Formats: sequence, structure tokens, C-alpha cells
Amino acid sequence: MANRQRAEARRKAQAKVARQSGEGGSRAVMWIALVVVVVLGGGIAFFATRGDDDKTVAPQTTDSNSLADLPDSQPVTITGEPLPAYQQGGTDEAIGLTAPVLEGLDFQGDAVTIDAAKDGPYMVVFLAHWCVHCNAEVPRLLDWRKQGGVPQELKVVGVATAVSANAPNYPPAEWFSNKGWAWPVLVDQATGDGVAGTAAVAYGATGWPYIVIVGADGKVKARVSGEIEISDLQTIVDAALAA
Repeated sequence: MANRQRAEARRKAQAKVARQSGEGGSRAVMWIALVVVVVLGGGIAFFATRGDDDKTVAPQTTDSNSLADLPDSQPVTITGEPLPAYQQGGTDEAIGLTAPVLEGLDFQGDAVTIDAAKDGPYMVVFLAHWCVHCNAEVPRLLDWRKQGGVPQELKVVGVATAVSANAPNYPPAEWFSNKGWAWPVLVDQATGDGVAGTAAVAYGATGWPYIVIVGADGKVKARVSGEIEISDLQTIVDAALAA
């Protein structure tokens, strides 16, 4: 009897040890698995982070055809007789004369034609980038446009003339852009540093800014040199278009 009790006790003890060993093994396996997951997860996070760090941002490129690279002189074709040089005060000899037709290019190389037979009445504004009075007059002209004072039938064209690479606000393409010029621009053909170009000479320019108004009949109606207030310009334009 005693022998059977001792045998049963040994069996139970062995079974308990086996259970404890199994639970311990399971726990060990579980901990090992957890460690593996953490390590792998950290590795994945590390590689993912490293991959982001290795990414390079594509450098921003600039347009090689910048305003500074645009031409400051373009060929101009003059058709017709040039106008006499403008003189301040007295009677303007050019009034009533037929204005010469101008054919040229803008800064981008697109054709610009100034011809009443094709466009009707027009106002040509000759501007020099370095001219203090031009810098003051352009904002006035833009305000005039913004206020709705420019007659609908009047074509306005700017002419970039008297270019000087050594003067302020060079190059003229940048200057016109910075000023917010709202109309087409014909680039005058240079004849020297800071002096009137081919188109300006043909229209009798002697100073800047210089404005010439031509009617639908192709004849000169008015010429103005120097700064002018918008109210005075409006009076001149209205009278010119009515002539």
C-alpha cells in the first residue's frame, strides 16, 4: 500500500515538473518571438527612416530665357517720310503730316506693326529705361488705363528706345516688366549708347517720355515731350481723336 502511495506521489511530481517546463518553454518562446518582432520592427522603421533621409529634392530650375537675356535692340523698318524734330513751344510742324509706318519686333521677337491703316488711331509712347521722367510717367499711364480713360478705339504702343547698358534700370525688358507695362512694346533699333533709336528718330523724338498721337487717317494729331498729367493727356487725346 505504502509503495503504491509513493509511486503515485512520484508520478504527480513528475507531471507537475513537466507542466512547469512546458509553461516555461512557452513563455520563453513567447519572449523570443516578441524580441524578434521588436527587432524586426525597429529595423523596418530604421530602413524606412533612412530611405526618407536619403531622398533628395529635385533642384529648382530657372528659365534660361530670362528677361535679362532678351534683346535690347531689334531691327526696325520705316515706311514713309520721317517727321521733323519736335520743338517745345510754338507750332508743331508735324501736325497734319502722315506718320511713317513702323515695323519691328518686341522683346520676345514677335512682330509689332504701328500703322493706322491696319489698326486705326494710335498713341506711341517712346520711353527710355534710365529716364527719371519716364519712370514717373509710366505709373500715370497705367492709372489712366485702370480708370478707364483710354478710348476703346485708341491703340497704345510703347517703344523701348535710347538703351544704355551702363545706365540705371538696364535691361529695358526687365524695366518694362517691373513697371507693369500693359501694352505692346516695340524694341527700337539702337543707333548708339543712350541716344534715340531708328524709330524714335523717324518720329522726331528729342526727349523722353515722348508721345505721338496719330489719327485713323494716318496723320499726326499731337506730339508731347516730357511728363504730362493724366487730365491734360485726356484732353489732348480726346481732341486728337475728334480732329
